[in-house]
Amino acid sequence: MAGSVAPNVLPERLFAREDVRAALARHDFGAFFALARKWSGISYMRIADACDMKPERVGKLARGEGRVTSVEKMEQIADGLRVPGGLMRLAPRPWEGRETQRVVATREGRGQPVPCSKANPDAAAVESFRAADRQLGGGHLYASVLHYLHHTLGPRVFGGETGRDSARTFQAAAALTEMAGWMAHDTGQNRRADDHFTKALSLAKAGEDQALGANVMASMSHLALQMGHLDKAVSMARAGRDHVTGGSRVPTLIARLHAMEARALAQLGEGETARRALTVAQKEIAKMSDIPSSPWVSSFDMPALASETALSLLDAGDLPAAVDAAEEAIALRSGDRARSRVFSQITLALIRTRRGEPEAACEVGRALLGGCVTLGSLRITQQLDLLGHALARYRAEPIVRDFLDCLAETRRQRALLLAGIATPTAAGGAVI
Repeated sequence: MAGSVAPNVLPERLFAREDVRAALARHDFGAFFALARKWSGISYMRIADACDMKPERVGKLARGEGRVTSVEKMEQIADGLRVPGGLMRLAPRPWEGRETQRVVATREGRGQPVPCSKANPDAAAVESFRAADRQLGGGHLYASVLHYLHHTLGPRVFGGETGRDSARTFQAAAALTEMAGWMAHDTGQNRRADDHFTKALSLAKAGEDQALGANVMASMSHLALQMGHLDKAVSMARAGRDHVTGGSRVPTLIARLHAMEARALAQLGEGETARRALTVAQKEIAKMSDIPSSPWVSSFDMPALASETALSLLDAGDLPAAVDAAEEAIALRSGDRARSRVFSQITLALIRTRRGEPEAACEVGRALLGGCVTLGSLRITQQLDLLGHALARYRAEPIVRDFLDCLAETRRQRALLLAGIATPTAAGGAVI
């Protein structure tokens, strides 16, 4: 039925409207259908025909009755109405490289495009998922990434591709499997995350991409740190650096590996060694503009290094320097990295609390609460709990008591949000 409607049935100008883009980003398809009818004149009957839906279903959605929750139905709507995948937090659709070069502004205030390259649609998919993950948290996207791995990359991994195409497919599968690991970690599923990372490392090896393999090792180091396996965190960071020795230098990746080593060393009580690792990381990150980035390697920039530095210095007990690093991370972090910014704000509030500055901690805390309610990240909830416990000793102070009440309300709202995030059915990350 969808084939009866001509491609690009909706005018280009519709997708430039902020209200339309906001509705698509939050998957409010009822609002999108109503706005499409209002601003382009398309009837609900034609929308239904394009999307292979019943007209009464479209009408009910437009009246706010029910929601679209399945990835398959979202893709059906995107394909029927020619909505670029990035606007809906989906991978670029198969037709985008051939039929459109629309810019999907996924970076707040910057309008930077998600690539819709016919030559490398997998790289475009990776960037689309990353851009959405930075704003929304992994809980909202985990199922979509697994779906792409299952249905788009899986058949090609096992389908007998050869030569350069095969290598690129394995590299894309490795990058997205690593991303799935981070999303599992973001929802508190660390064992599943570890399984994803292990598979991603094998896929990177099959794709003969040393930098990508080292990038996965950096993620494995982070996970080991979070699980309290400090010696493993150090060894994985060092193994990652060894992995790229003699290959193409990626300064941001080397900086990330040194930063991961510093985090673990600080927790092991080796503060001076941790500071030396951070110094090396800072020298490497300064070279970042000279080297083109890989589409498969996770970004690591100055704000990210400042954030890791703050955590390392906090663990090492250098609280004044930790404050400076955390404030730098917040100041440098742009609006397209909502989750990262909230993490940095929580870190600063924790440092202020450790310094015996509860009022300053609450001031930072109030600034972050509004930005974290909708983020699909159990890690943020855990960090908020840590902040609440740290401030509990100051509860007698009115400003702290008021903040803790606000924090409790935010915690309740987030509990409702996270309860609605379904765990994907693929067990243990066995997606490829």
